[in-house]
Amino acid sequence: MAIPAVRCECLTPGGSDLAAVFETEGQRAFVTLDVMNGTLRTYVAGGKKPPPLVGALYVLRWPIAPVTNDRANALLDEIAPRASVVVQRIDLRAPGGVLFPTGLGTALDRIQMACAATWDDPARIVKP
Repeated sequence: MAIPAVRCECLTPGGSDLAAVFETEGQRAFVTLDVMNGTLRTYVAGGKKPPPLVGALYVLRWPIAPVTNDRANALLDEIAPRASVVVQRIDLRAPGGVLFPTGLGTALDRIQMACAATWDDPARIVKP
């Protein structure tokens, strides 16, 4: 079975999809990584409450600020290399479930820090 490459599903450049839905409906924005097919995207979750789980059914999810589409797309580009490491190293066929090998936590932590930074400084320039 070939390891899928991470593919970013970007939002329409110049828009403000996440911010508009947050302002009108109060819905939260997230970045998700589907580790089965390597898809990385941003989306707005239904409902006003944050999800009870960070990851479920092979999809990892991190909350982000309701930023513009351009900033959301830049965030996806920033975290894509680390998401690729997660997709390539995670063991989905481990006995009893999913196995995160030693050292994979660093990539997950860097993704979380980048997503969390959207709340404090959404316009920052990120260095690899």
